[in-house]
Amino acid sequence: MSALEADYAQIVDPDADPDAAAHAAWTPPTHLGPLPLHLRERAREVLAGQRESIRNLEEMHRETGRHLAAVRTVPREADGAPVYLDVTG
Repeated sequence: MSALEADYAQIVDPDADPDAAAHAAWTPPTHLGPLPLHLRERAREVLAGQRESIRNLEEMHRETGRHLAAVRTVPREADGAPVYLDVTG
């Protein structure tokens, strides 16, 4: 497993063994030439995982924004103390 893949695995499963991903910060290598054919599918899987993570983060960002917008609609007392809001009924 490459360092990049180990980083991704740790992000996807935070309960995984942190020592499995212990390494220096990843930097892209230079002067390697084209990607070998036998690694293309693996590279596609890593890219697909990154794209899925981006989609998940964007959705969490939108959801957090919606939650913040809802919280900001809760009226406050004149002295600034928060008012309790019944969200169950």
